[in-house]
Amino acid sequence: MNQGVQKKEVLLGSLLGILVAALTAGCGDGEAVSKEQYVSELNAMCEDFSAKEKDIGDPHTLTDLVEKGPRILDAFEKTIVDKVGKLKAPGEIADRADRLVDLTDQQRNVIAGLVDAAKANDVAKVRELDSKNKALNKETTSITRELGAKVCADEN
Repeated sequence: MNQGVQKKEVLLGSLLGILVAALTAGCGDGEAVSKEQYVSELNAMCEDFSAKEKDIGDPHTLTDLVEKGPRILDAFEKTIVDKVGKLKAPGEIADRADRLVDLTDQQRNVIAGLVDAAKANDVAKVRELDSKNKALNKETTSITRELGAKVCADEN
């Protein structure tokens, strides 16, 4: 496989999973919401992020990642990270919700790292972060499916 095709596959793999992390967001600082409300908020966040990501477009090269990555990161932070800790999950799902918050923070760091690695033209680092991203996405997808957040789980 030539290096250009490998770079493209790594970049696509790295960024396709970003959406899965979107499932961890919520809103409101008050009392715990019901599980149904929590899941509804997760699905709404995934839809919002998906629309923004679609508008930006998928990066297919390191150059694309340098250009589009910061916009994807900004959209992720605004639609997900800024809201992640604000939705108080009911006790029955609190442990999974807390884990999703943790995964979202990790995902943000991975996305930022991917952008930095692309700017440095560091293909090895992009591959390393791609692998980390896939592991985070796998766990996030598992949790969202378990919770019933179909929009989030199906976006992977």
